[in-house]
Order: sequence, then C-alpha cells, then structure tokens
Amino acid sequence: MKKTLLAAALLAGFATAGVAQAETSVTLYGILDTGYGYQNYKYDHNGADVTAKSSGLRDGTFNGSRWGLKGAEDLGDGLRAIFQVEAHVNLGGSGGAAHSGFNRQSFVGLSSDSWGTFTMGRQYSAGTETFQGPNGVNLGDADKVFGAVGLGGGTRVDNSFKYVTPDLSGFKAIVLYGTGADNGTKVGRNTDGSSFSDRGNRVSVGASYTNGPIGVGASYDRQSQYGADTTGAARSAATSWVLSGSYDFEVVKLGLGYGQDRHGKIGWNGSNGDFLTVGGVTNAAALYDDFKSNNYHVGLSAPIGGGTLYAGWNYSTTNLDDGDKLGDAAGNISAYQINYFYPLSKRTGVYTYASYAKNIGYVKDLKGTEAGVGINHKF
Repeated sequence: MKKTLLAAALLAGFATAGVAQAETSVTLYGILDTGYGYQNYKYDHNGADVTAKSSGLRDGTFNGSRWGLKGAEDLGDGLRAIFQVEAHVNLGGSGGAAHSGFNRQSFVGLSSDSWGTFTMGRQYSAGTETFQGPNGVNLGDADKVFGAVGLGGGTRVDNSFKYVTPDLSGFKAIVLYGTGADNGTKVGRNTDGSSFSDRGNRVSVGASYTNGPIGVGASYDRQSQYGADTTGAARSAATSWVLSGSYDFEVVKLGLGYGQDRHGKIGWNGSNGDFLTVGGVTNAAALYDDFKSNNYHVGLSAPIGGGTLYAGWNYSTTNLDDGDKLGDAAGNISAYQINYFYPLSKRTGVYTYASYAKNIGYVKDLKGTEAGVGINHKF
C-alpha cells in the first residue's frame, strides 16, 4: 500500500537537495506475521531416545515479517530507474546482526517495458521466482526437500547481477550471476594446501509461463564450493534443477514439482537446528561430493468457507543411505501438511496449520510434528 504522506515527506526532503522529480514515486510496504506455535522433535534410532519440544510465539510463518521501501523514477521513453530495500522484522523481539539492515532484498537498476529489467544487489534466485503451484509453510514447505527454491540460504543471492525479460504473453526468463566475494574474485588456499580461484560462485537461470489456469516453471542453479569432502575428494559445484507446474480447476488447484540436486543442496533449509549433530550427520547433504537426491512435491489448495484450505506432501530420496556413506543412519525425507488461511480483509488474515515429517534432514528416524495459529497483516 502506497504511503502518500511518507512519500511526500521523503520527496520534499529530496527536493531540497535538487533530487526529487514529479515523476518519482516511493512506496512503503511490509508484512507482519506472528502467532502461537508448538513443535515436537523426536529422534529414536539404534537405542537413542532424544526429544525436544518448544511452544510460544512464532514469527514469520506464512510470510517472513518485513518492511521495505521501493521506488521508481521515470527517465522517459519507457525507461525507469528502480530500487528496493527490504529488512527483516522479528515481532518476538530477538534480533542481532542476522536481523539487522536491509538483509532480505536490496537492489537498484533500470527497467523498461520493451527490453526488460536489469538490477544489481542482493536478489531472489531464478529457482525461487519460477516455482509454481500451492506450497506449505515451516515443515511443510518445499524447501525441506528442494535446494535453491525455498526459504533457505539459496533464496537470495548476494552481490548479484540479474536480468528479467519483459512479460511476453505470460512467458518470462531470468538470468542471474552472483560474484560471491564483494570484490568479485575469491583467491586462496584450501586446508590441504591447494589453491583455488573462483570468479563467480552462483549462476541461476529459469523461465516461467502463466496463462489463465496454467502455470509452468523451470530453473537451474549452480553454486561453486571450496575445499574437500569427508573422503578428501575435491568439491564439485553443487547443482539443482527443478520443474514445476500448476493447474487451477477452480474447485481445486493442483501443483506438482520434481527436481534433482547433485554434489550438495544449495542454501538448504532442510535440517532442524536442534538435531544437526544427531548421529554425526551434521549437514549431511554437504558431506559427500557425489551426493545426489531426487525431490518431489504435491500441493492442493481449494476455496472453502471463504478461505483457502491447503494439503501437501514433499518427498526426497538420496544416496546417503549407501553403505559407503551414512548407511542405516540416513533415510528419505517425507513431510505432510494441512493449513487454512482465512482473510478478514484484503490486507489481514488469520491462519492455522499442522505438519508431520520423518527423516528430517535425511536423519533416519528423526521425526517432527508442529501446529499453530496466527495472524498475517500486509501494509
């Protein structure tokens, strides 16, 4: 929602410096999402019996809480200068460096209806922007099995250059290149004494097509890695590709996704922090250079009682259960969720959700359940 008074004040201030123009607009926006949630994680494998429970205020369930500014200046001939800066908000009060500054998105660039948009900064990957169909939250989110598409570290790419084509009858393509280090090139030595040099550690490309009830998306991401895995082998670049599609039958909307990860999972958000070291499988997806996984997503949503009911299943198979890897300590991930969102107005809604997952983070017999209620307000 455009905040006219704030925009006017900002422009008035800029005008004193000779910057403001009548064609410039600034918009303040945000999302505040919080509620009560309960989680119960249990690990019971080969004699181990570990349980962790927590309950209380949960922040950013359906959408990460945030506030931001975005603006555009008309440069003439259909060309615009654009910017966006977006900061994380934690309504529970905890913060720190990870929650300071404009750490969600921050970019500036040029946009044209004719030739597309070019931006530079911290930006969403192509995998994030092209994923199609209904999706869950928390344990039920597709990012618990897919790399490079969800809410993990693969979502936003630092120090990146991004080009998005114009919308061509529902089709658009995205190309992103992230340089990694602030100065572009990383040069140094691995722990074994060998040297490395990497000019660009992230490539992300994708395309999507939406027309009426149909949505189709495809993406490919590549993330370079340094050092050696636990076997001493040099790390290959981690790759992730995803195909997704959706169709709205009006009475129900169906979303399907399939993808593969190789040599690790990019920016993965699949492990629970309370159990990362259970069974010695910390960050299991990154332990072996020949890691591979096959990932699946099914999501259904339907309009019921004035709101939207969602049910979904995410599944991932992996080779971590091979005898030369983690063997019986690893298993395939399976996660289920049902949630319901009811709008009280165009900007405010309430929700409830419940999830169950097993073999979380590929840790065999690590199970989790969760449930919660909350409120979501957009401004």
